[in-house]
Amino acid sequence: MQRVLVVDDNIDNVRSLALLFKVMGHHVDYAINAIVAVDMAARFKPDVVILDLLLPDGHGAQVCRQIRLNPELRSTRIYGITGSQKETDRERAMQAGCDDVLMKPVSPETFERVLAGETRSAQRDLGEN
Repeated sequence: MQRVLVVDDNIDNVRSLALLFKVMGHHVDYAINAIVAVDMAARFKPDVVILDLLLPDGHGAQVCRQIRLNPELRSTRIYGITGSQKETDRERAMQAGCDDVLMKPVSPETFERVLAGETRSAQRDLGEN
């Protein structure tokens, strides 16, 4: 069981992902904006953060960078998710410290592999783009 923080401004996405991760047996919390996400990460101390990169109050890269500044969260794995096809969004997130960036929609199988620690290529190995 892992502690998973879901960050997305779309409440339906947050609820769906939270339910998915709970069904998988994980402890889940969520945030719906950048400011709350950083605070929630500090309090919740997640093992994994699933982070929407295009938040209305800031780019997910900024959230990632702020989480990475917290010494208690150095081992937290952070995965950006985006529907944007812009390579600059992916590059910005990776430079900020994301472990990987996944393209929406992300399949449950990909999330299982990500939570199992199979990073970088988990999505590509399943034939997703």
